[in-house]
Amino acid sequence: MPLRPGALAALTASDFDKRTAELTIGKDKTGKPRRLQLPVEAAKLLTSQVANKLPGAPLLMRLNGKASNKNSWKLPTRAAVVGAGLPSAVSAYTLRHSTITDLVSAGLPLLTIAQISGTSAEMIERHYGHLASDAAVKALAELAL
Repeated sequence: MPLRPGALAALTASDFDKRTAELTIGKDKTGKPRRLQLPVEAAKLLTSQVANKLPGAPLLMRLNGKASNKNSWKLPTRAAVVGAGLPSAVSAYTLRHSTITDLVSAGLPLLTIAQISGTSAEMIERHYGHLASDAAVKALAELAL
């Protein structure tokens, strides 16, 4: 998911509705809550995470049972980066950018990507719009001239 690490860390069990497979992101940079309809596999994962939790409990917890936070991911992320032989600049936030890049490359409308990412369409277009140029070329190639 193209969530900011801080927004992901702030999620509680009550933010996931297993009945509708929707996740509400309430604490994020924009300050406006948004709801995401999740794919089946993601919904299954979060359903297992909310089992036997009180509504205010953290949705995602560390192995020691404590709440995750954006800083608690730094060392495990660094170890994964090194283990995978990735560039040293890769961070947890890089996953957000990678996901947005994949969504743009897959041809999802930029407005939709902006909505699920919690940012503006202008920002998505400014930083990722060049990736959508292949879609424009393909569409123009299909026109009957």
